[in-house]
Amino acid sequence: MKILLQHRRTLQYVQTADAWTKSETEAHDFAHSRKAISFAHDHDLTDVYVTVKFPDGDSGFVPVPMKPLLAQRPRL
Repeated sequence: MKILLQHRRTLQYVQTADAWTKSETEAHDFAHSRKAISFAHDHDLTDVYVTVKFPDGDSGFVPVPMKPLLAQRPRL
């Protein structure tokens, strides 16, 4: 199973922080959805899905959830 980040409109996959590819075999495999979501948040990626590719050819996807709000600032 591969965990990929895919752009919603272009359908390209993240290859590196600065590169995208149409080939899922050249795409970066995050190995876990949490890593993919963190990468998307850390690099301010929008309009992306976490895509799961199964060995039998099936696939599924979910939108990357919004970045969590920062904790409230302490009162002075």
